[in-house]
Amino acid sequence: MQIQFIGGAGIDGDTAQLVVGRPVMISAFATDDKDQPVPPMEATYAWTWPDWLPTYPDGFKWPADAQQTQFNATSDLVGKIAKVGVTITAKDGQKASKTLDCTIVE
Repeated sequence: MQIQFIGGAGIDGDTAQLVVGRPVMISAFATDDKDQPVPPMEATYAWTWPDWLPTYPDGFKWPADAQQTQFNATSDLVGKIAKVGVTITAKDGQKASKTLDCTIVE
């Protein structure tokens, strides 16, 4: 199984840019060993991100098992890299993990 990140964070492979003051959504989807999409309702998600990275809406506690997360970087974080990770497990037992390195920029 393979994971791909999508969203408005200038995602390029395993990297992204989070621009200060611009809330951004990051989603993940998986394809199975036959390169077919795994429907979100047939998988579970487990996200991780650093505690210091603000979520959006401000302070919203995104559940770790959602298909997406949203962040809103602040100017005091410029230059930091937030490692946003996800593990997706399909109902048939296939499992994959991937990390997105998000650089905070002005």
